[in-house]
Amino acid sequence: MSTQQVTVAQYLKIRLEELGCEHIFGVAGNYSAPFLNTIEEDPESTIQISGNTNEINAGHCADGYARVSGKIAPVGVTYGVGAFSLLNPVAGSYVEHNRVLVLNGAPTYSEQKRQRVEGILYSHMTGDEKSNIDAYRSVTVAAEQIRNASQAPAKIDTVLTAIISEGRPGYLEVYEDVWRKSCDAPVSSLDAEPHQGDESETDKAVTATLDMIKQRGTPIFWAGIELQRQQLQSDFQSLVETTNNPFVTSILAKSVLPESHELFRGVYNGNATPESTKALFNNAGCRIALGVWNTSKNLGGTSSWSAGMVMANNEGVKVGHHIDSQGQEVGTQYFPNVVLKDFIAKLSAKISDMEYQRYQPTMTPLMAKVPQDCTQPLSYDSFFSVIDDYLTDEHRVVVDAGFPLLGAQNLRINQADGFVSAAAWLSIGYSVPASLGVKFADQSKRPLVFVGDGAFQETCQSVSGHNYYKTNNVVFVLDNGIYGIEQMLVNPNPFRSEDEKVHYESRPQQNDVYKYNRLNKWNYEKIVEMVGGRGAVVSTHDELRNALTEVDQHPEDNFVIRVMLSETNIPHSIAYRTQSLGEDEQPDSVPVVITEQTDSNN
Repeated sequence: MSTQQVTVAQYLKIRLEELGCEHIFGVAGNYSAPFLNTIEEDPESTIQISGNTNEINAGHCADGYARVSGKIAPVGVTYGVGAFSLLNPVAGSYVEHNRVLVLNGAPTYSEQKRQRVEGILYSHMTGDEKSNIDAYRSVTVAAEQIRNASQAPAKIDTVLTAIISEGRPGYLEVYEDVWRKSCDAPVSSLDAEPHQGDESETDKAVTATLDMIKQRGTPIFWAGIELQRQQLQSDFQSLVETTNNPFVTSILAKSVLPESHELFRGVYNGNATPESTKALFNNAGCRIALGVWNTSKNLGGTSSWSAGMVMANNEGVKVGHHIDSQGQEVGTQYFPNVVLKDFIAKLSAKISDMEYQRYQPTMTPLMAKVPQDCTQPLSYDSFFSVIDDYLTDEHRVVVDAGFPLLGAQNLRINQADGFVSAAAWLSIGYSVPASLGVKFADQSKRPLVFVGDGAFQETCQSVSGHNYYKTNNVVFVLDNGIYGIEQMLVNPNPFRSEDEKVHYESRPQQNDVYKYNRLNKWNYEKIVEMVGGRGAVVSTHDELRNALTEVDQHPEDNFVIRVMLSETNIPHSIAYRTQSLGEDEQPDSVPVVITEQTDSNN
């Protein structure tokens, strides 16, 4: 047992430095000040305190850093007011599997005791000592409350090990007076063992998959985000190149491999997919989904399951109806406890020796070229067409939820991990603060941020961080004056063409954008006059190209560029929703779910 003593704050600092942490994000508070002071007072510490303008921005910033760097991203807040504000971003990190560590400084032990005995509420207390930790238990893989120093080493190590092995957030709540108290120093490095799968189940899953491929032929791989989160991109690339089979990605996994790869065939996003990619995916004899999650944004209004489908995710493999090697008809099977890395390795080893019909579809351009008349107003599609021509390997795209994500999904990203989006959690405003964390994680790339005006109003204070930390982030605020995606979901009628629009006489409000979906108009480009940076407004293709030239002429500066768009203009990829009734157009029934036949071999 160690005889050397350190403070609890020092113990945590030592562990974070051991894990390669370079930043701690957050909003400082007195309950966590002893830990922050411990970092500040050590000139040799590798950790930089990178503060944020509020807790939501801090959480998204930490998430962006974690997903690009693969490292643990600590975010420090103060009890109650800070912790509850941070909950939304941490839930997003939990859903999307990013390694964020919440550090919540809490009132002292004596203050907690006086609250219990005398009923005194100190700053930020609710009266329930477990209120903060209980709120986080459902969005973390480990949550611990450190009330005395002797508990600290075991609880800190437990949470950090869980974050590493599970790839999801953890939570540490430390009483303010405990930070300065002594505990045993670490005696060895942290050891987080990877999950071990069941070899027998893995073999059976691979055999069933090979039987399907042999029977149905013409397979296509569907790449999911688990490949990136579990650092399996090279394994997947080897599988693709060994078999010479084409692949598509989910929208959440966009750019999991460089999209310049000769076997890449686009992003599959259900009904929001370009027709060429959709047909290619649907016409495949079998679809092998590796690490793809069943989220609505990954599926674009379609069902995730059909005959000829294999889904390997969440440490299990589901194989659809097929004929096995003995000629026997086999129904859908599920094989539990199958680790994705092992499944890919065994599939790659065995498929190379097998005869089956290959799939060699032709490829069409991802981003359809839109006419770009110099003086014509910009549309979503023409804007992203210009951006597609502009992008280089020196950029990293960070996209917000809603129309920006749908407009950007077919950009050609020629570098792995060059496209960042919270395409499962879909918290609007994510992109602006996340891009700061993305920049911290990789200084070599210039973040290009695409965010709607409503989303920008949520987290625009992060532009202050862009300037304060001297990053060169470029934020494009797509200004249509409304919450477009919200309007589309409940009532797409305003977005229909005149000959398709339904004219509601008894409910005239359904003929136009709802008042509650209209935004207060901001001069978005002028925020830089307050917080620093350069601003511009563009409404035509010429103006956009001139602004991009200015961006290139100032490679060290941060920008906010306001992109003026028509209120009812929409990306082509979401236009399919105008062909069906919105939720408010059928008030007496549940919302329509559009399904699509995705099997051509039955």
